[in-house]
Amino acid sequence: MGLSEQYQQQIINAIKELPEEKLAVVVDFVTFLKDKSQPCAEKNIVKLGGLWEGFEPTDEEIQEARKEIWHHLDTKAI
Repeated sequence: MGLSEQYQQQIINAIKELPEEKLAVVVDFVTFLKDKSQPCAEKNIVKLGGLWEGFEPTDEEIQEARKEIWHHLDTKAI
């Protein structure tokens, strides 16, 4: 039995001992690991396709937006 097969058997044995409500967590984690190991080209990348094209905010608009954000953060309960 190779190292990979030993790991697979350990995983199967551990899963069999888990309560049923924890199995969904295992599936989520395995899916996360699988997705993380794929090269970036294969991941589901959302392209914005020129969402900001033609939008050139002025310095004043940027300053105003920053003020609004900071005001919102200052008034938000932590």
